[in-house]
Amino acid sequence: MIHQKWIQDAIKLLSRNVTQSIFSTVEKLNLTIIHFYKNCFLIKFLPKWISKLVYLSLIFMVSLGLTAAAIKSPTVKIPIFGFHDIIDLQNKADLPPYRRLYDMDYTKQDLEKFVEYLIQKNYWFLSSQDLFVYFINKSQPIPSKHIGQKPVMLTFDDGYEGVHQNGMPILERMEEKYGKKVKFVLFINPKTLGVNNEKDLPHLTCQDLREGYQKDFYDIQSHGFTHKNLTKISSKELEVELYFAKLALRKCTNDLDRNKIVAAHIAYPYGAINTKVEKKLPKYHLTGFIYDDKFLKVNYLKNKFRISRITVGSRTSPYKLIRLATRASTLKKISNEEGRRKKEEAGRKRQEG
Repeated sequence: MIHQKWIQDAIKLLSRNVTQSIFSTVEKLNLTIIHFYKNCFLIKFLPKWISKLVYLSLIFMVSLGLTAAAIKSPTVKIPIFGFHDIIDLQNKADLPPYRRLYDMDYTKQDLEKFVEYLIQKNYWFLSSQDLFVYFINKSQPIPSKHIGQKPVMLTFDDGYEGVHQNGMPILERMEEKYGKKVKFVLFINPKTLGVNNEKDLPHLTCQDLREGYQKDFYDIQSHGFTHKNLTKISSKELEVELYFAKLALRKCTNDLDRNKIVAAHIAYPYGAINTKVEKKLPKYHLTGFIYDDKFLKVNYLKNKFRISRITVGSRTSPYKLIRLATRASTLKKISNEEGRRKKEEAGRKRQEG
């Protein structure tokens, strides 16, 4: 019977050196297996066909070890939560018969519990640009002040007035109590800014957006111009939805947005996207967000226009949100070798840009 310690040692060696070239590693392993095969006295007494089978089995088992090492290589997991309107249970105007309740509503009281937990546990509240720069494009290293933190993103679709009316006070209280800023990423349909009629829920105004942006609470991004399903409109209409949404949001925040970050990213109405839409996106946006109720796993992200979000509705308790948030990765300091490699990669991207 072949002793397995050699194989275990080989797998450990692979785990310690997963950053080196795969082909180089396999080549070294093959040489080691050959050496073992030739010098193991037991093999000399085996029939030729059995000895060959042993040799092939060794290669196969080490290959499994290589695969396991690659699979177990660490990835950064980021929960991105998708909310809509925020209602206040202590405000009669937010409750029937004065206001209809919706499945996508979330209460001010539960949101405050969740946000306060995240602050107490020192989470990093990402903006859409933070996510792009540090985790997707990786054009800059993660700032040292965020090492040891868990990243999280809180997003709000459709631009309802309740986000400003009921959400802003939470952010202000948390800042006063803990001295920390919380970032809300708002995906806005500018066509509905200021809309307040009996047919629809009241929406934020441009002034509301400006107030939240100036206080560094809001990250303002696109949700299409009129909230049309982008996969069900013509190419011309698609251009209108993308172009005018970006134009209107930047016009609203023009004097505040010197770096042109507003509307650089998009969340698709109804979470709908297809290849036709995707081809138009690079002209207007850096990233795009979908709903698939999954974590963003940075190392496995293949398409920056299909970033995962977790749907939050009226039946989602704050305790469930907390459980999900605890599964976020704790950011660790990268090794000198990995840091050098990432700096070189970032330099190449800047040159290409």
